[in-house]
Amino acid sequence: MKRFSIAEVKSSYEQKRNWERQFPVSYYLFRPLSFPLTALASGLTNSAGAIAWAGLGVGALGCGLLFQRGLAGPWPGIACLALFALLDAVDGNMARVTGSVTRYGKFLDGTFGKLAEGLYLPALSAGLYFSEGPALNGFTAPSAGLLLSGFVALIAMLYSSYIESAYEALRNEAKAGAPPDLNAKIGSSRFRGNIFHSVFINLHAFNLQVLLLALAAFFGREAAFLALITAYYLGRLAVLFTYYIVKARTELA
Repeated sequence: MKRFSIAEVKSSYEQKRNWERQFPVSYYLFRPLSFPLTALASGLTNSAGAIAWAGLGVGALGCGLLFQRGLAGPWPGIACLALFALLDAVDGNMARVTGSVTRYGKFLDGTFGKLAEGLYLPALSAGLYFSEGPALNGFTAPSAGLLLSGFVALIAMLYSSYIESAYEALRNEAKAGAPPDLNAKIGSSRFRGNIFHSVFINLHAFNLQVLLLALAAFFGREAAFLALITAYYLGRLAVLFTYYIVKARTELA
């Protein structure tokens, strides 16, 4: 097991730097915090997989704490979700600095991300319902909307991800070329300079959602946060459905 310096961890990040500039919260906050944490973690393990599994546990705990609220309200859950987002950056750093980027690792990263990032919305809505339901006079239209919003957002998130993944899989199959280089630099979108595209992709970023949730909780507006995220994912589903139908018609027909 090798202990890596912060400089070595930063150097390995070049592969992803250009792509992550599209996500300011990641680029300017979570990624810089992840560098010293990765160097520290390398004294315990060089396994990106072990860090990913630990992150999954932290993310699951965060979802549970959002659902089962104590006297501290949503804050312990929000803290766990923020730590999960940070560990997600750390496991990627570890894979790159150790030269152990694999498809299995990418699969774990994507799967664990979808589990935690998807489950926190239903956990938040259910936790709000059971804590605020009595104040809303039981199962009324407002309380039902509060309860269902997280589940609607999750369904829209999963379907939009499926549409995107299905297109990418079929496009790669149609190309039938050599598999992509896992260590190649990751480019950014051709729409990168468009403000609407920036807002569209950043609202899907989990670490930004955690910060928005913390801000909403501070002002007692968690229900408004849920309404925003639900509306966003329904809109995202509509946009990606239309976009990939058009692309598939021209590129896969």
